[in-house]
Amino acid sequence: MTRSSSIYLAIEGIDGTGKTYVAKHIVEKFNFSVVQEPSTGRIGSLISENNWDPVTDFFLFMADRAVMLRDKKSPGNVVSDRSLYSSYAYQGYYLSRLFEDVDHYYEFFVSTAKLLPVLPTHVFVLYCDVEIALRRVMRRGAASRFEKKEYLEGVQNLYYSLKGKIHNLVYVDSNGSLDQLYAEVDRQVTKLL
Repeated sequence: MTRSSSIYLAIEGIDGTGKTYVAKHIVEKFNFSVVQEPSTGRIGSLISENNWDPVTDFFLFMADRAVMLRDKKSPGNVVSDRSLYSSYAYQGYYLSRLFEDVDHYYEFFVSTAKLLPVLPTHVFVLYCDVEIALRRVMRRGAASRFEKKEYLEGVQNLYYSLKGKIHNLVYVDSNGSLDQLYAEVDRQVTKLL
């Protein structure tokens, strides 16, 4: 596990918070390269084409991420539409119940993350009211297996539980318009640069 000398910015948050829009905006405005999870590779296709249990999902996402980051050749700053912290929150909604408490689950997660070739240097967690996020998701079409209210509330709470556990973590309010979100993201990215 290493830290990149360039910026590796992970964009996180529940479905409907604007992660993909923000990642594309950063690519266009700040000339970052982009990675998106799951990948379009063999492991990423396995994830997308099947409805796995949370344990299998966790390890498939970690394997996909390991291959994708190992094979990422372009130098410079990278923005990721999701990262290992998505596994922490999304699969963690179920996996944390297998541990005594969230802190024990976090210890397991950190140990597993050490196997990755590189970790994000910075993380933006986009947050908003779950009802707003779900309305946005429904405008896109049918909801995925991950887009249920109670589940997304639990996932968002796991994102909040990262506060104080990882450094270079910024929570960004995405309740408003895309223009408001972009303005705040621009401010935060400019601070990084």
